[in-house]
Amino acid sequence: MSELRRLIGSTGGICSTADLAQAGFTERGIAVAVNRGEIERLHRGVYCDPRIATELKQAARVGGRLTCVSAAHLHGLRVLGTPPKLHVEVASNAARLRHPGTARPLTLPSPDVRVHWEPDAQAEGAMVSLSRCLEHVMGCLPPVEALCVLDSARERVPWRPERPQLLEETAFQALLARLSVSARRVAERSITGSQSVGETVARERLTAAGVPVRAQMPLIGGHFADILIGDRLVFEVDGEGPHTEPGAFDRDRARWAWLKAVGYAHLSFSHRQVIERWDEVFDAVRMHLRRGDHLWSTANPPPWATQDVATARRGTRGAVRRVAEAS
Repeated sequence: MSELRRLIGSTGGICSTADLAQAGFTERGIAVAVNRGEIERLHRGVYCDPRIATELKQAARVGGRLTCVSAAHLHGLRVLGTPPKLHVEVASNAARLRHPGTARPLTLPSPDVRVHWEPDAQAEGAMVSLSRCLEHVMGCLPPVEALCVLDSARERVPWRPERPQLLEETAFQALLARLSVSARRVAERSITGSQSVGETVARERLTAAGVPVRAQMPLIGGHFADILIGDRLVFEVDGEGPHTEPGAFDRDRARWAWLKAVGYAHLSFSHRQVIERWDEVFDAVRMHLRRGDHLWSTANPPPWATQDVATARRGTRGAVRRVAEAS
């Protein structure tokens, strides 16, 4: 790696001619590096490491830093969909903004760029910090889309201790303090237990419809429900998050069989169904609610009413053994 590329890498992948000159690089040396493909010229006076993400290059070409939903996935966060516009943070007094593709003068409002004007805009790097990114997300996106991102940042579940919590509780509280009243109310609906976009979307849509839900609820046998409706209706979203990990297909079905055996009702939908065909999903939920499948009752008693978990497990294993012997 050349010293010039190393310097640009140390500044977040973006550097100005003035920065390079201050570090001792001459105009000729910069031109040679560009010709060799070691660095890339974005526009007059601004260079980058050619290996950085395209969105980072585009934001720098505009004259700012990548932010909001455009930066979320580069921070390792989940997003509901591909943003139609490039979100860029620029200083409040910035002038001569450029189009991200052509570097020609940018006319605002633009169909291609959403500008986030900030009096204290970040001065270095190609992308804003995680906290600034989330601040823009909560103030810019519709509530459900914003919560998908924020839930991802706050995710912390006990059975996946290896996954770091990107936004810890103290940072979350600091974020709440910076938000507007309306954005804070939305942010306070976020949880640490959501493991996928589908789970967040389903939780929000069910809650909005008045359905009583609890996320990542512990169940009998040491299992957890993505979403528990009422007392006993387990709602799960497949096709994203932990349900796509190696071995998840078999583990999920073993868990479902056990939960049904001890008395839980179960509904499972694909990520696409939840996102794109919600009416069908909610119709199924509504039919279960009308039948009272979400509540323990005389017809559907909780397993602890007649036997403890160990007995239920032995009974299930005995039934499996008898079926196997009969066959």
